[in-house]
Amino acid sequence: MSREAAIATNRFGLGARPGEIESAAGNPRRWLLEQLEGRPATPAQFKGFPTTADHIQNYYYRYGVVSPDLKVLEDAAAASKTQAEIDKHATSRKGLLGGYVAWVREQLMLERAARTNVALTTPQPFRERMVRFWSNHLVVPVIKQPTAVLAGPYEREVIRPHTTGKFADMLLASARNPGMTYFLDNHLSAGPNSAYGQRHKIGLNENLGREILELHTLGVDGGYTQADVIALSKGITGWAFWPNAGRPENRDPKNAGRTPGAFNYFDEWHEPGPIVLMGKSYGQSGVAQGEAMLHDVARHPATARFLAGKLAAHFIGDDPPRAVVKRLAAVYLAHDTDLAEVCRALVEAPEAWAAAQSKLKQPEDYVLSGMRSLNLTLADNVVPAPSMYRFPGYRPPPASAGAPYSLAYDAAASMGQKPMGAPGPQGWYDRWADWSSADSLLKRVEWSLATATAHADRVEDPVRYLDQTLGGLASQDLRDSVKRAATKDQAIGLVLASPDFQRR
Repeated sequence: MSREAAIATNRFGLGARPGEIESAAGNPRRWLLEQLEGRPATPAQFKGFPTTADHIQNYYYRYGVVSPDLKVLEDAAAASKTQAEIDKHATSRKGLLGGYVAWVREQLMLERAARTNVALTTPQPFRERMVRFWSNHLVVPVIKQPTAVLAGPYEREVIRPHTTGKFADMLLASARNPGMTYFLDNHLSAGPNSAYGQRHKIGLNENLGREILELHTLGVDGGYTQADVIALSKGITGWAFWPNAGRPENRDPKNAGRTPGAFNYFDEWHEPGPIVLMGKSYGQSGVAQGEAMLHDVARHPATARFLAGKLAAHFIGDDPPRAVVKRLAAVYLAHDTDLAEVCRALVEAPEAWAAAQSKLKQPEDYVLSGMRSLNLTLADNVVPAPSMYRFPGYRPPPASAGAPYSLAYDAAASMGQKPMGAPGPQGWYDRWADWSSADSLLKRVEWSLATATAHADRVEDPVRYLDQTLGGLASQDLRDSVKRAATKDQAIGLVLASPDFQRR
């Protein structure tokens, strides 16, 4: 069986499902590139899910309308000095807070589950791996409120549509999205000389500007200075969103026509005048100033080198050959940041096929590949959303997982990686040493044995299972061990726990 077909499904894809290696065997490179053709379609698992704007409105409805209204009633009860009324309204408010937090967790579980089901069933595993790569690069993790409900729609609205488009467009969409705005506090940033900043004594927040230069584009050695961080941060002041919480005092006529919950530009927050970034002066007015800055940093040679190096490290090895990084960077610049062309160059690079199994799968990647090898998916489980936690007109997502997903989540989390929960703006690290601790590897073995025991009935012939899962990447020692295994679940466990399977 073709070794290159196994590399295509395991290194470029998400781990081989039954029959996938055979499908790729005819022409592994073409099999991968065909997955990138055409316009990206929204996976069926996400149909009906709330948008970023939905969640922003819901969040502000909860904290800007319902909770304050209950606080008014609570205060009125306190003024009346009627203990029964005080207790009643205090209990209502406490229940609302606790219920909302529980509901947010349920929404997050639905997002994670739908995303997992996409990975388990997609006929385009290479595209899906690229979605996850870029989502980890321009990351909005679940580590603060309200990104717990914004991380999912952020990936659906920003990353998925641009995975095979231009990086410059993805970068702009990311910087404008309320998920990123909230995560890196750009909605709190005002130009020091802006009308709003002067009036309210609010200053610049550098978080988003810094991370765009350091982590999203140029890289830490990209040649920018602290002055450039300040310059870009000024250029994107006023980039925020209009929550439209529903209270009368928030319905200022000057905000008529704004899109509730979505990106909106606030000119009175924007730093006035020309701004110099990386030696170039940007005299554009309003939102166009920041857009021009992002246009240029996305196309900077340092950005090309940084992104090419990160891609090569993910697909080839922790320390990829400089020659392939240089070639990928050249393609990125020659094709105006077109990521599909960069992917094509990556697939066509001999280095990507010569260094098989030089990467250790991250925990979530490992669990997904194990589930794919057994053709597992997640069952449906309805999780209702109480109406009191939804702004008027809000529709909760359809159920797509629930309890069965928690098993997959718990497995990856026990190995050190909470899905959609990167520890910070740098995303999850991608080097072998980051995922090879003794405890993490022990958890992999435990999971592999438990999974094999639970699903042995899905495999008829362990040797055939090995061929469909690893093909030409399986070592002779592993083949011999599978043949000698006393039981079917023991054989499957040997495959899932093997170094051959844990690497890609």
